[in-house]
Order: sequence, then structure tokens, then C-alpha cells
Amino acid sequence: MADDPTPFDIQAEIMLKTNFFATRNVCNELLPIIKLHGRVVNISSLEGSKALENCSTDLQKKFQCKTLTEEDLVDLMKKFVEDISNEVHEREGWPNSAYGMSKLGVTVLSRILAQCLDEKRKADRILLNACCPGWVKTDMGGPYGPRTVEEGAKTPVYLALLPPDATEPHGQLVHDKVVLNW
Repeated sequence: MADDPTPFDIQAEIMLKTNFFATRNVCNELLPIIKLHGRVVNISSLEGSKALENCSTDLQKKFQCKTLTEEDLVDLMKKFVEDISNEVHEREGWPNSAYGMSKLGVTVLSRILAQCLDEKRKADRILLNACCPGWVKTDMGGPYGPRTVEEGAKTPVYLALLPPDATEPHGQLVHDKVVLNW
């Protein structure tokens, strides 16, 4: 929240623990037991794409690198929080959005985990994606979000219910049932 008096470094630490690291932990625990034709839908946001646009060119290249590993991504996310704590994040090329960075992390993590599924369990045809439900009227989204909870649920439900023979989308960011190029 824009009017949150919590210092930015504390906001960033909590935001990344909640949105990125907790999502990673759940995925790492559950992916090994996802069954044949399973569907994994991580909730992200278009704010992650905006955060990427506001990163330095060097950081953009790192996040968009197709060979970025999960460990490399974790290191980048930790460095973001560390650089904020050290008050050097702007000089280091980071944006001023902890929420956006946490959601960028979720989107990139989803791409990386989808690649790992392709390498290790391709025959199981598990699809893993990130999606943006849009700005929804919730406690977090506030009363001015233009979407109802039901409208916000459309894309996550669509991805969760993709038919067993579907091969895509996979490793993508999806908004309004459309794959986004980012």
C-alpha cells in the first residue's frame, strides 16, 4: 500500500517472503507429487512486467535469460532485498516496487520450473504457468478494483482446468486467458 508507513526495506523483505519465497517453497514441496496431466497455476501480476521494465538493462537481461537457474533467481531476489537494506537499490538498477519485484520473481520462477518439468517429467504433461487475475476488489486490491473476485478467478480457473491433452500454455504469464510476451 502506498500509504504504508513501514520502512521500504521491511516491506520488501515481507513482500518477497510472502509472494516469491513462499510460492517457491510450495512448488518445491508439491511438484514432485503432482500427478500425470497436473496443472500448476501461480498467481502473479502485470506489476512484475512493469518492475522488469524499470530494472536496469543488465538486470532485465538476467531475468529474461532462458538459462537462468532457480538458484540464480533466488540470488537475484535476495540481492534486491539486500540492496534496499543497504540503500543502494536504485544505484544497482532495481525499481522501487517490492510488490512488482516479488511478482516478477513468481513469473520467472514459473518459467524456470516449467523448463525443469520439461526436462524431468515431459511425458507426464504437467503444465505450469503464472497468471495475473487483474486488479480485483479484495482486502489487498481495495474497493476500487474494477474486477469482482469471480472475474479475477477466470484465468486461474481456465489454466487449472486445461484439458489433459493440452500442451500449452506452459511456463507463460497469462492474463485474461491470453499469453503475454514479456
